[in-house]
Amino acid sequence: MQERDVMRETRFCSLISQAAGDDPAGSGSSFDGYLGIEVPPPWKSDVTDSKGFSDGLRNAVEAACEAGAFDKFTALMPDPEYSREGRARVLYLRRPNPGPFAAYEKLEYLVPGKYLASLVTTLAEPGDLSRFEVYREDTSGVRDVLVCTHGSRDICCGKFGYPVYNLLRFKHAARNPGLRVWRTSHIGGHRFAPTFLEFPEGRYWGHLEIGAAEELAARRGSLADLARFYRGWAGFGSHFEQIAEREVLVREGWAWFAYLKEGRLLAVNGNETRAEVRIDYRSPDGSVSGAYEALVEAAGSVMTLASSGDDPLEEVEQYRVSRIEKVS
Repeated sequence: MQERDVMRETRFCSLISQAAGDDPAGSGSSFDGYLGIEVPPPWKSDVTDSKGFSDGLRNAVEAACEAGAFDKFTALMPDPEYSREGRARVLYLRRPNPGPFAAYEKLEYLVPGKYLASLVTTLAEPGDLSRFEVYREDTSGVRDVLVCTHGSRDICCGKFGYPVYNLLRFKHAARNPGLRVWRTSHIGGHRFAPTFLEFPEGRYWGHLEIGAAEELAARRGSLADLARFYRGWAGFGSHFEQIAEREVLVREGWAWFAYLKEGRLLAVNGNETRAEVRIDYRSPDGSVSGAYEALVEAAGSVMTLASSGDDPLEEVEQYRVSRIEKVS
């Protein structure tokens, strides 16, 4: 289908975004802390308004998010294998101490529903977690892939996200005990559906094709081919750093995922359309270290749709890396 036909005949934001050439790089929201809680369906557009969300839990989550304890919250769909009757799984991932890092630290609990609100409050304060230790789960060796299938938030997430979830969950995760695949509520950027967020690293991918999703789940293939699906790393605080990092991924390959990294903006112009970025890195054992410096600048715009429906198209700036070099 030609681009103009997609624009005229559909109001699916993801199809319009792809047809317009809307680059997902730089669209991953950054966070220091993430909270995920199993919530039974059905889910409303605002998942905290759903029937499975008690008033006490809603109040605890909202208070914790407003206080800045968690920058990101999503609901997780209960799973026949991962879930347990009468319990709810809670995933809490937090940035390690300030400085370079590669992955978020994870705490995981499987708690009776009556303790959910108090656990959230205790995680947020932070308080004494010893009374919840009996519910603690050790999943330190497990990767979690959260596929957005929140169709009541945007139809694209259900229509395009569910097939990706279904394939990864029952073809890949079913054969790999070190991989879990979840259906999740809104993670942001539904115009990039199908999209997923993977932990413990905190990487976003979008506009996914089935083959690319499989390659990413299995950690194989060429990152040069997969880079066009990359949205960004939550550990970087700006879209400029995320866009620059995509170029580094291509150069460094899969080993890059394990490197401790830290980004910073060296200079940004007045209208924030151009930035000098530096990304420092080192391997966990310290045997490899270095830095990249890049120039990221605006490169035109596209007309796209933020959410599916009848809203007018909006202009979105696009960026490119016009220079990148390894400086140490």
